Amino acid sequence: MSAKDTAVIVKHDEILHGHPAFRGTRLQAEILFENLADGYSLDEIIEQFPTLDREEARQALLQACEALKRSAPDVTRDEEAPRAGVL
Repeated sequence: MSAKDTAVIVKHDEILHGHPAFRGTRLQAEILFENLADGYSLDEIIEQFPTLDREEARQALLQACEALKRSAPDVTRDEEAPRAGVL
């Protein structure tokens, strides 16, 4: 199975103008991330957005983490080495 087949968050030009959304819904992905950033718990978010499945939200967070690991810029040569415990 390809990443495209297992992705919880997908884009389709004809759904939500191509904004990333949870597969099979019209729930934009940023709803999860923005609400978490605003301090809401996963339980509170799921209560507000019943089309959001807990396992899909969990998978979205894991997939977002993996995407960040792959896309984070390497600044090794741009900065001094961080002090112990400081990034």
